[in-house]
Amino acid sequence: MSLKRLDRGTLVAGGCMCLIGALVIHEALGMRLGSPTRMGPGYYPLLIGIAALGLGLLILLLESRVNVPLDATLADRSRAAWRSRLLVPASMIVFALLLRPAGLVPAAVGLVCVASLAAPTLSARRTLGLAIVTPLLAWLIFVVGLGLPLTVIRGIV
Repeated sequence: MSLKRLDRGTLVAGGCMCLIGALVIHEALGMRLGSPTRMGPGYYPLLIGIAALGLGLLILLLESRVNVPLDATLADRSRAAWRSRLLVPASMIVFALLLRPAGLVPAAVGLVCVASLAAPTLSARRTLGLAIVTPLLAWLIFVVGLGLPLTVIRGIV
């Protein structure tokens, strides 16, 4: 088993995100929540707080699973960091550019494919799984759950 070095900056960022999410949830619970069809003033802040807390926990979990050996060179770690810094925002741009002309499913698949390039150790099997699950969850949340009028696949649905 190889040891790994945890990045303190990432741990602090994840902890801050968790703290902010918890504070927002605490404040939102003091307001009237309402229901999904008749949202009160605390409904949306509660959702944002839950999302921030979840993202913070995800950051902490992923950082604890990062497999950067102690003997990895600075160049190896720097190259991985730049790959992520370029490809993750690029995946969001791909999603934005594909959403209207192609639909929700192709845009989500494009996002997953481009973002997966940021992690060269991600297997093709996991990428395929993400490319199936992500559009399905997006459809369930936004089209079925929230009733947003999004085109699922242009020309088909």
